[in-house]
Amino acid sequence: MQRKHKEKKMKPTRKDEYDYLMEQIPFPIPTSPFIKISELVKDFEIGEYIVRAVDNVELLIREHEYIAIIGESGAGKTTLLHLLAGLDKPTAGAIYLSHINIIPMDYETLATYRIFNVGLVFQNYNLISSLTAVENVMFPMQLCQIPLNECESKANELLEQVGLTARAEHLPFQLSAGEQQRVAIARALALDPPIILADEPTANLDKKNAEFIGELFERFQSEGKTIVVATHDEKLIKHAHRILVMAEGKIISDKQVTEISFRDNDGETDGIDEVSKSEEVKKIDEAL
Repeated sequence: MQRKHKEKKMKPTRKDEYDYLMEQIPFPIPTSPFIKISELVKDFEIGEYIVRAVDNVELLIREHEYIAIIGESGAGKTTLLHLLAGLDKPTAGAIYLSHINIIPMDYETLATYRIFNVGLVFQNYNLISSLTAVENVMFPMQLCQIPLNECESKANELLEQVGLTARAEHLPFQLSAGEQQRVAIARALALDPPIILADEPTANLDKKNAEFIGELFERFQSEGKTIVVATHDEKLIKHAHRILVMAEGKIISDKQVTEISFRDNDGETDGIDEVSKSEEVKKIDEAL
C-alpha cells in the first residue's frame, strides 16, 4: 500500500506578508501627504518625572525631498526619527509613512511595513560583526527569502555604488569607520525603499568620508529617494532642500532652501530647478 505524503505548506515570505498587509489597507489618495506627522507627542518616564522628548510636532514631507533636522543634543531629533521609522510608539499623535497611517500597526506588522519602505542609517553603523561587508548588505534581502544569487548580485552592486567593491569580503573590524558607514548605507538600500532615515550618520567620521556620504545622499535623492537626516554636519546640511531646527522637542524653524529636483525612471529631470539660498538660511548655515 502506497503511503500518501502530505503536501508541505510553504511558509509565507516577508514579501508575501507585506503584499497581504497592503491588500488590507485602503489604497491611499494619491494627493495625500507622502509623510505626515500630526500633533506628535513622546513622553519618557524617568523615575517620578515625565520628560517630553517630542512636543506636539506637526510636519509634512513631500516625496523626493531631502530634509536636514538640526539642533542641540537633547533637542528631540533622534526620538523624532525613531518615531517616524516606527522603532518606537508615540504617546499621542499620528504618523503617515508612504501615505499610510502606521499608528494602528502592531510591532510585527510595522516591522514588515518598515523593511520595504524605510532604509535606516545609524550613527554607530549597527553592522553584524560576524558577517562580511557583502553578507551584511545581503542580510535584509535574505530576511525576505530572496534567492541567494539575487541577494549576492544586488549586494555587490550596492557596494560598488558606495565605492567598496574591493572590501566586500572584509569583516566590520577590518574596515575603517567611514567604510563601515558606507556598508550600512548600502544595507539600507538593499530592498530599494523609497525613504532613507539617517541619525547623525557622519558623527564618527573624518571630513573626507563625511563629504563622500553627503554626496551619496545627494545622489540618492536625485534618483528619487526621500531623505531625512538628523545631523550637525554642514557637509550633509548643504545638500538639503529644507532645514528644520528643533529645540526642547519642538520644531522652532522650518526653512525651504531649494526646490526639489530629481531624475525619473527615464533619466529625465523632474521638479523645479534649484534656487539660491535665502539670506536667512545662510545665517543658519553659518551658525552651525
